[in-house]
Amino acid sequence: MGEMDLAIQEFLIESRENLDQLDRDLIAIEKDPGSRETLDRMFRTFHTIKGTCGFFDFPRLETVTHAGEGLLCDLREGRLAWSLAITGILLELVDVVRRHLAGIERTGTELEEDDSFLVEALGRLRDRGHDTSGPPIVPGPGSIATPARPVARAAAAATPFSGLAPASRGEPADGSPAASPSEGTIRADVGLLDKLMNLVGELVLARNQIFRFTVDDPTSSIQGAVQRLSLITSELQEGVMRTRMQPIGNLWNRFPRLVRDLSLQCGKRAKIEMVGKATGLDKTVLEAIKDPLTHLIRNAID
Repeated sequence: MGEMDLAIQEFLIESRENLDQLDRDLIAIEKDPGSRETLDRMFRTFHTIKGTCGFFDFPRLETVTHAGEGLLCDLREGRLAWSLAITGILLELVDVVRRHLAGIERTGTELEEDDSFLVEALGRLRDRGHDTSGPPIVPGPGSIATPARPVARAAAAATPFSGLAPASRGEPADGSPAASPSEGTIRADVGLLDKLMNLVGELVLARNQIFRFTVDDPTSSIQGAVQRLSLITSELQEGVMRTRMQPIGNLWNRFPRLVRDLSLQCGKRAKIEMVGKATGLDKTVLEAIKDPLTHLIRNAID
């Protein structure tokens, strides 16, 4: 694999992580539209993805992320107030970016789909954002528009929130890169971890064979070395097993978005509470329970 291929692969991985964070931030800011920290983080994320798309010559992705960045810039500067429709259209934008990333991963190029409706809807929101008349939106059963594409087409008619504080004039609207969600960690191929796990298993077997020899002759001069080897092998086995463990919160992070979308579609008010996000599970177990948990949540709301 060439250097450019590796760079694109890294871009895809980091962009997906950033989009997952955007999902969480958009759900969070809908509940607290005055959160400056969340808004700044979302702006930097769109700015980062847009800039990288320009470097790799992905014009469609660059166009849609630029439109999202512009909307968030207006929100940061206080020229626009947060509304339910803004959440919906930005979530739709996140989904569009995900589809393009999937296309790049499969074929090396963006999808041949027309995103102009989304860019135009974002532009209409920016153009009409100065109109802050009317009461704030209070979600209730049957009163929320269905998300996804209809949100983009009707976005201009949204009633804004008024809780977003305007940006300070002295604060630059910097384009510093978004902080990586995996800061302080490294990525490892699952196949490599499996190979290490198999090698550790072989090492444990060899240790046990040597240990049996020393049991037969407790006065052996290598008794101390064997005990040390046994301790190191056990610690190595535990360490390799931990590298395959992931917090269950990595799986749960997608559920607030799912609950929001389903509650809007069904015209119901729903809230999800999750306890124990730091609980570690093997990656294969997380993959195995992902679909069943999603199905349970869908059934609970439907």
